Amino acid sequence: MTMRNMANVCDIKDLKYFRERYITPALEEGLIERLYPNQPKHPKQQYRLTEMAKEWLTSNAK
Repeated sequence: MTMRNMANVCDIKDLKYFRERYITPALEEGLIERLYPNQPKHPKQQYRLTEMAKEWLTSNAK
């Protein structure tokens, strides 16, 4: 999912704010990963959940 798609789902219009407050911390915590990890500014960059995040979601599903 692109950063813009994720921001739209969260109803956040400011992409810089979204990146600084949500994307960067999630990357640092290992919850999401880049589709093109060695090219952060790749024009088709997308993000996906890591296995750790998927396991957490599964174990905390209600």
